[in-house]
Amino acid sequence: MALAQTVIMPHLKLKTHHNCRFTQYDYFKVLAYAATQHCCAEGSGNDLKFSSDVASPTGEALLHHLKKFGITELRQSSQRAIDEIIRMAKSRGLLKGPVNVAIDYTDNPYYGNRRDPMVIGANPERGTDRVFRYATLTIIEKQCRLTIRAIPVYVGLKKHEVVADLISFANERIEIGVVCMDRGFFSAEVFALLDSMGINYLTPAVMTPRIIWSMRAQEPPKIIPITIGGYKGSKKVSTNMVIVLDEDMDRMTYVTNMELDRMHTRKLNKLYAMRWGIETAYRVTKGFRPKTTSKNYAVRLFYFLFSVCLYNLWEYLAMVLSAAKKDRKGISSITASLFGTILVHGFERCGTGPPIDDMKSSMRAVMDF
Repeated sequence: MALAQTVIMPHLKLKTHHNCRFTQYDYFKVLAYAATQHCCAEGSGNDLKFSSDVASPTGEALLHHLKKFGITELRQSSQRAIDEIIRMAKSRGLLKGPVNVAIDYTDNPYYGNRRDPMVIGANPERGTDRVFRYATLTIIEKQCRLTIRAIPVYVGLKKHEVVADLISFANERIEIGVVCMDRGFFSAEVFALLDSMGINYLTPAVMTPRIIWSMRAQEPPKIIPITIGGYKGSKKVSTNMVIVLDEDMDRMTYVTNMELDRMHTRKLNKLYAMRWGIETAYRVTKGFRPKTTSKNYAVRLFYFLFSVCLYNLWEYLAMVLSAAKKDRKGISSITASLFGTILVHGFERCGTGPPIDDMKSSMRAVMDF
């Protein structure tokens, strides 16, 4: 419980009035319940009203306070919460040396008007071609999968601008080894940016005519210098195309700026396979996200960033226990659902206590993870 008190509540504090009937803990209890039970705020408020021994705010009251946030304010507040987790991980020696990271998009389907703020067009899926899109940078090491940066994506924001934001923030906080990206980030602008920042990257090749022509009669393992871009005055960048065989003896073609020799090309398959760590992070993060039909973007963004913060808390706890037990499997019983249940009961226990401003003095009276 002290983790949530230290990391989330000071930075994502709701704008309640001084004479509000309910405390910050009460509202975060509803949030945590909605997040881990995969339901809406309204339903969570009703459930807690009948299942809890103490009074709980309604979902409508919670949404009222969430709508008071500004977009920039939410981004800055959530980043401070993420930075606190990073600081705690470093203090325990859990982020030593270079770490590999992945960059990716995640979409939240939207069924409202495509002209609503921050709505982006996408390929039809789940009955809609409209989404709210977010970009994240996540560490993909086996013993650490913290999300370092999460930002909203809007119409007109280019891929290399997204990458520049994510990498620049991450560079100030961790030492980056290799950035793994999917084909969605395959562009000369992205590669040139990463070269200029001194960052190694790895991505599967997009089968453009130039790539296909360069692959002719080439037997793996093979490293081929190629040029990406340069069409009609667009940016042009030199990089390496690497052809290797996977475990099933199928060809895999990557693009990377790493200096490699033929003996070390096989490691690319293993390295890129680590990128699935960000998919795992998305799956768990989604499990921490309340449902909503609200058209208000502040509510949508708060829910996403709140889920990232909860995921990071859960992952940090896993890292600490893993380091203590030297066995990652030892934390398998601490599921996202159990973690959420602990939070709900912890917030309820604190709900009748002192205001959040007196949090430090009350932390001794509550359970600690």
